[in-house]
Amino acid sequence: MRFALEATLLSEIEVTYFRSRIDDVLREGRTTAWQRQFLMDMRQRIERYGTRTRLSEKQMTTLRKLTRLPGDADLSFIKPMTAKRGSQTYLRHHWQRTGRRSSYREIKFFTLLLMMIVLFGGQAVTDWLPKSGSGSFQKVAPSAGLQTQSFTVTDGDTIRMGDGTRVRLVGFNTPEKFEPECSREAALGNQASERLRQLVASGTPTVTRVACSCKPGTEGTEKCNHGRSCGTLTIDGRDVGDILISEGLAVPFVCGDTSCPPTPRPWCG
Repeated sequence: MRFALEATLLSEIEVTYFRSRIDDVLREGRTTAWQRQFLMDMRQRIERYGTRTRLSEKQMTTLRKLTRLPGDADLSFIKPMTAKRGSQTYLRHHWQRTGRRSSYREIKFFTLLLMMIVLFGGQAVTDWLPKSGSGSFQKVAPSAGLQTQSFTVTDGDTIRMGDGTRVRLVGFNTPEKFEPECSREAALGNQASERLRQLVASGTPTVTRVACSCKPGTEGTEKCNHGRSCGTLTIDGRDVGDILISEGLAVPFVCGDTSCPPTPRPWCG
């Protein structure tokens, strides 16, 4: 009961921020074994519960410390009320106070901040800072035109669109790099992620949104694919799943209309 009383829920902004920063920190590979395990546990919890994630004060302090950006950028000022201050006012104050050119990480951080301000202020975002190339995101809907967005690669079979939408690529499964069952799966998972980034950079990527294999009425909720959307990714017309499967970095994973078979993970024998 004591933990329940002291635990606090994450806000939408904190969920968005921590998802992005945990992926970045894990990808950098500069953490200790304990820190990496802690971040993977936090990532899994946030992915599963979203704004219902409960963290103790100690867990929140540790998570903020491990995901803090270099320099003086801090999550403490990212609250919904900061949208009223205006992004340009804060950025101008920050640059005047630091008296130096912002680093790439700070630019990425402020770009994420602008996106979150738009989320709460109802404004439109036209630019996004891509990390691994851009592509088109086709949403199939009546009278809907083609919408293009940039996206980043999360792992071998998951991408994140410029508006924050997580998309699980269908038809195949790649090794887990964040929660592997053995060291071989972790190594192959990192190879699959890097290979997908290479493919995105090698041609014209196109993301097409498709319906997830979930029970009717559950798509878009945690009960369906952990709240992720589903889609396909092609490079110059060729599905990336077929390429990764042919190179031994993925296995086929075909679902039915409303459900999926057990996820294949043959990499640990």
